[in-house]
Amino acid sequence: MIGKRHVVALASVLSLNAHAAEPAARLRPATCSTPAFTSDLKDEYLQGTVRLAVLVDPDGSVKRAKVVESSGHRALDRASLRASYTCKFGVAGKDGEPSWSTVQYKWIND
Repeated sequence: MIGKRHVVALASVLSLNAHAAEPAARLRPATCSTPAFTSDLKDEYLQGTVRLAVLVDPDGSVKRAKVVESSGHRALDRASLRASYTCKFGVAGKDGEPSWSTVQYKWIND
């Protein structure tokens, strides 16, 4: 019997300041969609962790995203970038300025 392979992409979120000297808005945890792990990625048995920097608008949506630490696989990095735009943050504070945060996706194919 051939065992099923399970694919998991987990997102975790950490806040960071764009400039250490400037106080940033405190971001509440985000909710993010699970990235699409297409059949071609499954077939290649790709795994890795992608860390992204995301610029969060005052309304909690992701305005911009970039790869800070690559998984080593372009396809996983791109899928993580696409998924990061679905994240919705809860913003604490009323400064009205975008804030930087990080989102990390861990891709497991077992």
